[in-house]
Amino acid sequence: MRIGFIGTGAMARAIARGAVNGGLVGSDLLFTDINTEASASLASELGATAIDSNIDLATQADLIVLAVKPHIQSLVIAEIADTVRSRPQAVVVSIAAGRTLSTIIDDFGFGVRLVRVMPNVNAQIGQSMSSVCSANASDEDVAAVVKLMETVGRALVVPESQFPAFQALAACSPAWVFQMIEDLARAGVKHGLTKTTATQIAAQAFAGSAALVLDRQSCEGTVPSQLVDQVCSPGGTTIAGLLAAQEHGLSSALVHAVDAAISRDAELS
Repeated sequence: MRIGFIGTGAMARAIARGAVNGGLVGSDLLFTDINTEASASLASELGATAIDSNIDLATQADLIVLAVKPHIQSLVIAEIADTVRSRPQAVVVSIAAGRTLSTIIDDFGFGVRLVRVMPNVNAQIGQSMSSVCSANASDEDVAAVVKLMETVGRALVVPESQFPAFQALAACSPAWVFQMIEDLARAGVKHGLTKTTATQIAAQAFAGSAALVLDRQSCEGTVPSQLVDQVCSPGGTTIAGLLAAQEHGLSSALVHAVDAAISRDAELS
């Protein structure tokens, strides 16, 4: 299977590198970019091929990944639509936020085999949480895209109607987690730690806690609240800190953050 990336920004680079690290032969990757130096550099790194024309890429690739900014995706689709129409076996993959299946199909003007993916920034280190939905695509098409996205983390097939909630929980939340790590680190500095040390401590605590949640959920069906109870000893420091955080709005702040992200997504759609 040949995979072509139109656009070689940060997410395309992450996915392409993940695919090669996951066992895909670099020669099966194709790249185009308005910045030809960027596509040539990535192709050289991965043993892939840089192509000057989006049309030529659409002619050769089995999976055509639209890895351009949402506001220019329509322009790229207009350029390759006739080529994709002539290749009914080709699958188009969109990673553009806010671009729905129906909008993309309208741009093509026909029922293209389409898979929509929403990865997150952690794809850069192979720890993405990606959502996948599709239109006019076969189970095999979707499985191929899920396999691709699993080279950079975890991937779930979810209904497109749930994408706004998924985006808030997976695509937006890294920024909120980064801020929480920053805030905890500053608190550590307040109590005598260096900023570097405090950041390392807080970041590892988040990383380890997340890994424990996933492990216990998959092995035992444990939910996070049960882990909270395990850590909070009666009359101890953890429960004191947790109750103080709750009193100052920790839980409601996070729910409000999700609500705001979903509301904004609706405004932009």
